Amino acid sequence: MKPIEKVANDLDTFARDCAVTVALKITDDSCKMDDEQRAIFMALYDALPPYTSEMFDEEVYVLIRQARDLPSASLFARIKKEREMAMAIITQEKMKSFKSSVRASLLIAELTSK
Repeated sequence: MKPIEKVANDLDTFARDCAVTVALKITDDSCKMDDEQRAIFMALYDALPPYTSEMFDEEVYVLIRQARDLPSASLFARIKKEREMAMAIITQEKMKSFKSSVRASLLIAELTSK
């Protein structure tokens, strides 16, 4: 199992919702991470196993896929609505903690896979 897959599989439901929220932010370009970090967090999103979310329904995955494949202003408006709803629940402080935790977990997973 690749390190990113291990980290994705080890996330709890709240952290998985955070990963989806980061993917929303990256997809509509409201995320302030550099390109390398964006690629890491999108890979994490892509590696998420199926799970039941209290924040999102299945439509969010379709929305992200559509916006990645064929970006448009109407899709970005829908993404913004989903992202803002999620961030009202998650909070910026918890999101920063999530991202830091993922970075640390990924580093550990990479070191232990060698």
